[in-house]
Amino acid sequence: MSRWNDQFQSHAFRNTWNSLKAALGEEDLEKNGNEAAIKEIARLRKVTAYVDSVLEQIDPELIPLSHLDGLNQHASNCFQQVNTFKGNQNIGHLHNANTHADSVIVLFSQTPFALLARQGDGLAHAANAYASTLDQHLIRLNQTVNNEIETVKTQVASIQANIAEEKKSLDNLNAQITTVAQTIQAQTAEFNTQFQANEKTRTDKFETAATKLQQKADDEFRDVATKAGTILKVLGKFHDDAAKVFGVVVNTMQAGAYSLYANEEKSTANLLRWSAIILMILGVAVLVVPEVAKIMNNVAGYTLDWKVTLGRVPFSLILFVPAFYLARESSKHRNNEILNRRRELILSTIDPYLALLDEKKAEEIKVEIAKGIFSEGNLPNEQTVGDSSNVIAQIANLVKQVRDK
Repeated sequence: MSRWNDQFQSHAFRNTWNSLKAALGEEDLEKNGNEAAIKEIARLRKVTAYVDSVLEQIDPELIPLSHLDGLNQHASNCFQQVNTFKGNQNIGHLHNANTHADSVIVLFSQTPFALLARQGDGLAHAANAYASTLDQHLIRLNQTVNNEIETVKTQVASIQANIAEEKKSLDNLNAQITTVAQTIQAQTAEFNTQFQANEKTRTDKFETAATKLQQKADDEFRDVATKAGTILKVLGKFHDDAAKVFGVVVNTMQAGAYSLYANEEKSTANLLRWSAIILMILGVAVLVVPEVAKIMNNVAGYTLDWKVTLGRVPFSLILFVPAFYLARESSKHRNNEILNRRRELILSTIDPYLALLDEKKAEEIKVEIAKGIFSEGNLPNEQTVGDSSNVIAQIANLVKQVRDK
């Protein structure tokens, strides 16, 4: 055997072509009974039968190897499309498969030798394959139709039997409904008679009971109204007493607060006053003590040195200035103490004073007193301590008096 025979027999095209024929020969390739798909499959089988007849006539030593490569490519694509159709039953894949089959036919028509001698037999074989496929489809379709007809006949017979039974049941039900309707009519008439009699009796009892209940409710309402009036009167008295007690408590608490403020102002005023007195004594001591010491040491020969004495004046001023400032601040706190004492006295004695007055007049007096208590300002007839300019003037007068001596 020549190498061209070996290449032809072992070429991949032969295996691919056999796989394609095996796939097309499967009985369950088309599962939905689609006539268009059956025709596509029949045409593919016809092409494979024709190509097989051509392959039987080919002389392996006269066909180029490049033809086999091209045939293998198209046969492989056709096989892939057939397998894809088997998975999803999409007829488009069969269209693509027939397109690749056309390419296979075209390549075989381009072989460099004539095959006309047995071409008729090949076409007849291909036609038989096509017709066989359609016949198989018709046989399966006929069998399916017969099976469906038998199934329908069985179902029709079952339905007819069920209809007869249902009709019999309907007749029985109709008779029962007639009996029940007659019974209901009789019972309804009797119920109406009894209901009217009972309704009349119930109405009479209800009117009698309603009259008694209405009379009793009126009596109860009068008693409740009387008790409620008494309760409201007592609550009103309690409200007035509570308002008075609340006013007294508030005034007492406010008076206590003003007393606390007054005590704080008193403590501050006393502290500032004693601080001022101590500073003034120290200022005087700075001026006088050195001279007293000289007199005690030398009474007979003592002579006043005005220059030395005046030299001590600035040191005395250092003590006199804060002493005057503390004295003025003490006076302010004392005035605040007096003001808070007056407010405490007014708030403590206002309620007994207003108890016997007319309510309107008492309110007017309360307003005026509130304005006087809670307004800002100094107490009447209050003498204020001089400002810083007066302090400086007093210090200047003191220096002048000492110089004149």
